[in-house]
Amino acid sequence: MAIDYFDTFPKVSYDIGKDNKIREVTDLLKRVGIRGDFKKLLPSYYKNILSASERPEHLAYSAYGDILSHWVLLHMNTVTDPYHDWVMEERVLNEFIDLKYPDKILLLDSTHHSDTTYGAVDPLAKRFFVRGEVIKEYQADGTLLDGTGTVVDFDATLIQVTYKLTSGSFDDADQYSGSYVKGDDSGAVGKVAGITTERLGVHHYESDDGIIVGRSHTGASAITNETFENNENEKNREIMMLEGRYIQQFEQNFEELMDA
Repeated sequence: MAIDYFDTFPKVSYDIGKDNKIREVTDLLKRVGIRGDFKKLLPSYYKNILSASERPEHLAYSAYGDILSHWVLLHMNTVTDPYHDWVMEERVLNEFIDLKYPDKILLLDSTHHSDTTYGAVDPLAKRFFVRGEVIKEYQADGTLLDGTGTVVDFDATLIQVTYKLTSGSFDDADQYSGSYVKGDDSGAVGKVAGITTERLGVHHYESDDGIIVGRSHTGASAITNETFENNENEKNREIMMLEGRYIQQFEQNFEELMDA
């Protein structure tokens, strides 16, 4: 019979309600970690490639004959969030990406810092868009357009503003001979080079051999937030496992350490 994970935690007496009534509760602060050289010490360690629908409980049942052993899989693979640190099926992954990246992104021209006039860049007085400030869209001659939003984040390395649209819409660089956005508080001005959803916004740039590089690096390829999350999900597909004959020993050793 497999060990229930939370049954291994010690109990402590605690006045939860501050009413002088002492209750026995589980001490969730107790921790036992897996040795960093665990794979070298255990000859029965092996890798397994998951299908997107294989949940820890299902895998524990098929490998060890008991769903309660799923916590061993989580521990061995340093999974703290069994929903997002474990491989997700496509529908769940798409919902996760939409929730994590719900906003819009303004891609700015490389000459994105400017002062007072909309095209005059002053490299000695660079300004940065700040979170929470209102941004408005202007034509190159200073005419106010109808796009208004609130800055969620500004990445000076990727040269892009993540924003929530509050009214109107922002136009891309093909209209009005290139429009500009200006921060009400910072005074920062950026020339709009394009607009996209945050999901399809740039997470980072990579060279041909997969090394993270700057935007101006020769041959740099943009990796979108969507692609990044898909790649991270694929990394979670490969996990390490114990052969079934070692599971009881592992659980017993874990329980002894928790009791120590």
